[in-house]
Amino acid sequence: MLTPQPCHLLAIGAHPDDVELNAGGTILKARSQGLAVAICHLTDGEMGTRGSPEIRIQEAKLAAKRLYVDHLSFLHLEDGYVTTNKESKMSVVRMIRTYQPQIILAPFWQDLHPDHAATGDIVKKANFLAGLERIETDQSPWRARSIFYYMSHTPMNVSIVVDISEELQAKKEAALAYKSQFHQEASTERQTFISSENFWQWWEGRASYWGHHVGAKYGEPFYIDGPIPFKNPFNLFSGFGKYKNQ
Repeated sequence: MLTPQPCHLLAIGAHPDDVELNAGGTILKARSQGLAVAICHLTDGEMGTRGSPEIRIQEAKLAAKRLYVDHLSFLHLEDGYVTTNKESKMSVVRMIRTYQPQIILAPFWQDLHPDHAATGDIVKKANFLAGLERIETDQSPWRARSIFYYMSHTPMNVSIVVDISEELQAKKEAALAYKSQFHQEASTERQTFISSENFWQWWEGRASYWGHHVGAKYGEPFYIDGPIPFKNPFNLFSGFGKYKNQ
């Protein structure tokens, strides 16, 4: 039987840079609390307009180092054609059983980019399957307690906002590991949205927008499919909220 490598948090993205750009602050917060974290990229980003798969993989390793994560994995699915099928679900089942996470971070299953949408759908279904005894992978069954879906392009109904005011700069440094994808004055490659000069202004503005909703400087939004449990809700908004009287 394969030896598990338990982590509290497993962050999954369709492409290298999805996790870092959209959930890097939450990963840094988890690591600051001593929680083990793994990142899994479903593809190598080979369909990206800029750079190359080889460069993207090296950048992903640097980004993971800057986020202080414990494990980094690639499933090498085909970029641009990520599909909910048996192969993709079983690949994620194995990943979930390997890292045995309490929480999974994944892209919301409705998004402009079909790979993001498919990844969210695959993760949702694979997490259920990973808990079934009769699905054979030479691993023990495991099912994460919850999936936190992060926002990529398309707005979603937000369940929680994580205060990343203290983590934003380190999150940006981790994302900047993907330098092939961002603005470079001398580059002759075709420009994309994230390589435009004003991308970081937009990116920080979105974090400011969501932070404002909970009384923080910067925030990361997540959707959680189902009610959120609290043993003691009475101090939930201590220091937070749109309207703080003190």
